[in-house]
Amino acid sequence: MHDLRPDPTLSLKYSAERPIFLDFLQQAKRSPDAIAVIAQEATCSYRQLEAISRGIASSLIREGAKPSDRVVIVSSRCVGLVYAMLGASRAGLMFTVADVAYPPARIGQIIRALEPSFVLVCGEATVELERERLASNPRVVQIPECPADVLQAFACDQTSLPEVDPADPAYVTFTSGSTGEPKGIVTHHAPLVHFIEWHTECHKLSQDDRFSLLSGLGHDPVYRDVFTPLSIGAKVVVPAQSIVIDPFALAAWIQENEISIIHLTPPLGKLIETGAKPRKIELGTLRYLFWGGEALSHTLYKQIRVVAPNAVSVNFYGTTETPQAMAYHPVDPEADNGKIPLGKGIEGAQLLVVNKSNQLVSVGEAGEILIRSPYLSLGYWNDTSQTREKFVVNPFTNAEHDICYKTGDLGTYLIDGSVSFLGRGDSQVKIRGHRIELTEIEGALSRHPRIKQCVVLANHATSLARLVAYCVATTPVSSSELRDHVGKELPDYMVPALFVFLDAIPLTPNGKIDRRALPSVDKDASMSSSQDLSPLAAAWSEILEVPRIDSNLSFVELGGDSLSFVQASMALEALIGHLPDQWEMIPVRQLCELSHKTRPSRLSLRAMEVPVLLRVMSILLIVIGHLDLFSKFLIAGETKVLFVVSGISLARFQLQAINERGNARTLLKSIISIAIPTILYAMLVQMVFDRVHWQTVLLVSNWFPESVVGNFTYWYVEVLLQMILIIGFALSFERIRKWIMSNPFQHLVMAACVLAVADILIDAYLFDAEALYERVPQHYLAIMVLGMAIHYANSTFQKWVVSAVTVIVLGGQDLLVVYGPHELDIRGYTDIAVPAVLAVIWIKSVLVPGMIARGLASIASSTLYIYLTHFQFQSLARHIVDVPALAVVIAIVGGVGVAYAWNKFVRIVLMRWYRGKKKTSADTVERVA
Repeated sequence: MHDLRPDPTLSLKYSAERPIFLDFLQQAKRSPDAIAVIAQEATCSYRQLEAISRGIASSLIREGAKPSDRVVIVSSRCVGLVYAMLGASRAGLMFTVADVAYPPARIGQIIRALEPSFVLVCGEATVELERERLASNPRVVQIPECPADVLQAFACDQTSLPEVDPADPAYVTFTSGSTGEPKGIVTHHAPLVHFIEWHTECHKLSQDDRFSLLSGLGHDPVYRDVFTPLSIGAKVVVPAQSIVIDPFALAAWIQENEISIIHLTPPLGKLIETGAKPRKIELGTLRYLFWGGEALSHTLYKQIRVVAPNAVSVNFYGTTETPQAMAYHPVDPEADNGKIPLGKGIEGAQLLVVNKSNQLVSVGEAGEILIRSPYLSLGYWNDTSQTREKFVVNPFTNAEHDICYKTGDLGTYLIDGSVSFLGRGDSQVKIRGHRIELTEIEGALSRHPRIKQCVVLANHATSLARLVAYCVATTPVSSSELRDHVGKELPDYMVPALFVFLDAIPLTPNGKIDRRALPSVDKDASMSSSQDLSPLAAAWSEILEVPRIDSNLSFVELGGDSLSFVQASMALEALIGHLPDQWEMIPVRQLCELSHKTRPSRLSLRAMEVPVLLRVMSILLIVIGHLDLFSKFLIAGETKVLFVVSGISLARFQLQAINERGNARTLLKSIISIAIPTILYAMLVQMVFDRVHWQTVLLVSNWFPESVVGNFTYWYVEVLLQMILIIGFALSFERIRKWIMSNPFQHLVMAACVLAVADILIDAYLFDAEALYERVPQHYLAIMVLGMAIHYANSTFQKWVVSAVTVIVLGGQDLLVVYGPHELDIRGYTDIAVPAVLAVIWIKSVLVPGMIARGLASIASSTLYIYLTHFQFQSLARHIVDVPALAVVIAIVGGVGVAYAWNKFVRIVLMRWYRGKKKTSADTVERVA
């Protein structure tokens, strides 16, 4: 078989002999009026950008800048960053970019390390220099964003700009350093120029492309975000930072700005997919997605293909020391679900995977990845010893100028000569696309006065890596305090996501830290000794009837449903004082960090979701109606409202889980939780007042006349369960699931309309349910599916559509009841279904006084038990005092009490069963041992 591994002795050509800004200047001459940069605050042509950058460069030189001077650019994500980078470069000055989002201490470290002559401040950035700690005395220069303002501030004159040598340093990029100080990596002009040449030719990039500036501002990819489009006459499109962190705004921004090229990390890709998918935003203009920073998974690749069907994904591989990308792999849409390779070297680069003897490994054999290229960086700023350690002579040629960079990554060759990534061989990891030195985080943690010892690891148990800190504390300390402490020194991507507290760090026999003996976060971290977690975990454990809570999962992931939703929200609000938006999707651990400083008073206003309020209103109207308080004035539609609310809850809590798990078994818990108390209570009442009917036990008495099944039946519960079973059966078919989830709103609205028409046809030609008072599932199925569609109505247009469908479906049904062929003898008529459901569509929540909110929430969480028991409590009330209002109160309070007692009983039984099961397992293990 032909050996497809790279030949490490092959001569690699070096040809990029011009500075990084020269191609931009040629484009400015060729197309001066073409748009170069589009930002929220300004739009800039190539002519303007050339004049601006020349003005900044001239100003720096007039102020005494020399070729050996350095510039620190402190910037937000704005057009001013582009001005500053070009201006500094044209002045022949080496620059670095410090993201204004970094903690001030981090920015101070960078400035002290580089000792710049100038600090350029762009956009909304501000900087306060600790001049007493600086060896240099840099001048701070503010860069305006408006082209007219910056042209006026930096007027061009006859100052001649220097000839810039492509071999001179162009920029410095700071990464995490093992000493606790950021580590600067110096790069000259040639690597970026060479990469842009290859990139443009290989992927047919053109002036018609629109590039997004989405990369981290202080990191290597930002240079290709800026200089690639400017070198080919294309456009750089700059979003506001607030857009970059908002998934829905980011997806909409990409669509509105017709972005065609994005350099991104997998976490950013997931953010885009998260924003685009629910709102059906198709990113059709995207031509290429160039991935880097972390391993791209096939799962994310498939997810992003749904929202960006025209985009070709290319996996990039490189390090800051090997600027931009040194290897690439176009992802094959037809490939299997295995690991996506790092790929092969770009032109002028090779990936050499070597063993400890510096020999190429065989296919399938592991080794360290060396990157061989004449386009490596120049080394580390003021650290020649580490430069010599990491930048080594090619062991296969031993030629002085043939250099390889030792990445510390482990890899192996595939049959086609590509390289597959196997992990890191040292303490560096990549988180959210940024390279992290774990020892730097450990150093920051160790500086906390109550941390005796700590170890930080990267956990790869999920699709996105996260940092876990194992700490030994001298006295108790909270996760939030440690998180704040680290966040003051390090960027947010270096702050651990999880803190695990231990009595001691495990050691190997030779005294080294035994990382394998550290507890698994999947099993143990969720039960860590963080005191903030205990109350919420304990409360939700009882509500969800599980023995323990994994703090890394959300309420929905833990199996929460509409029955437990209200109780869980009450417990959360009682502990943290408010309900965060979409709290049911937030991991428990994060909810515990949202504790408020001052617990709100009982009289303070609370935001109650409209579906919860409607559930309360509907059950109250049902109870009042059964007392015949509206004997000549009908209030109709309350059961329809409950069915709509049930549909919203099913879509909100269970539909996504059904789709991901590939079956509808997640509905069984809800069915059992409703069916068992209903059957038991119905049998009890029938045994006392009548006899037990088999139809009641099987929950099908709604299909029989009252003369057959007696009076003690609960048709609403039976119809609800039958509809859940029908929906669950339909969702058991993969083709139906995929059809619905491909466009949930549109397809659920279509399904509701079809079911409404089907109900009319069935009633007219197949089965007239008049004798059963229309208490059959086909009569209400359209309403419940309509509720599911309402959950997905996000845009104003969708809300108008579902409002129209609501009026047609619900209004039509109620009109048939009142004005149909079997017209009722009713003097007054009020339909609450239509206005109530319209309120759900258009109003998210209502402010209610705290004490009233808790009372209403208790009623909402007990609607099933109020419905089951209200007749008996009303009868009891009338024997005490014949006051209808008091009978209603007793029925409601009684139902809430029964709900509490039943839930308490079930929890006790389940906890004893869990403990017995655990003891049995332990006994079995002991006998085996």
